Amino acid sequence: MPYCPKCDMEFIDGITVCSDCGGPLEESKEAALAKKRQEQEKALALKQAEYEEQQKEYEAWQAAIAETQEGPAAGQEPPKSTHRPEPSHVYVKKSQKYDDLKSSASAFFFVGGALLVFSLLCWTGILKLPVGVPALCIITAMALAALAVAAKTVKSAKEVQGQISAEEDGIRQAIGWFLGNYTAARLDAQLREEYQEPLSPEEFSLKRYGLIQDILITNHDFTDPSYVELLAEEIYPQLYKD
Repeated sequence: MPYCPKCDMEFIDGITVCSDCGGPLEESKEAALAKKRQEQEKALALKQAEYEEQQKEYEAWQAAIAETQEGPAAGQEPPKSTHRPEPSHVYVKKSQKYDDLKSSASAFFFVGGALLVFSLLCWTGILKLPVGVPALCIITAMALAALAVAAKTVKSAKEVQGQISAEEDGIRQAIGWFLGNYTAARLDAQLREEYQEPLSPEEFSLKRYGLIQDILITNHDFTDPSYVELLAEEIYPQLYKD
């Protein structure tokens, strides 16, 4: 069945565009998931390559300063590329997605119900409006389509609702594993060993985030950079509470 990866909804055969977001549909949910996995793996590999290149650029910049035995000129900043790369998109938790789907379902139910009531009143002659049969057929079809989309959205919301607990457990386990194996002192010692030159507080903070993400990626099968970013954002304030 045609499937919208953005809205997580399936449609009847013959439909090519999502009625919710207007995006193109994949041929099936399985095909969309396979394509998404490939894109995530490719994006993760690209981000890793970018991060490694940025590390090389920063180390070269530090080496150039050491060779001349001079500090950076007044106001000079490290290359912008030394900053930690941003994720390709913001990770949306299942709980938020569930709320969004419920809101969409309510809207479609309201619109579909209103159109259906209007068309029924016109068909039965209770409302005597100058609406022709073709127009009434279109309105009725729109009402049924809206209700069908609402029903599918409710189904998708229930599926997502069933995934909320597993996702939250996964996040807690990943954070618990990290906090149980790494401390702020251990991370900072590793960074100081890796970067002999002193770093500014902002640079050191960025390196901490980068190291946390590297450890998560190395030790877990995470393919979504934005998910790793989410975990790092949860872990950092628990390690560095001051």
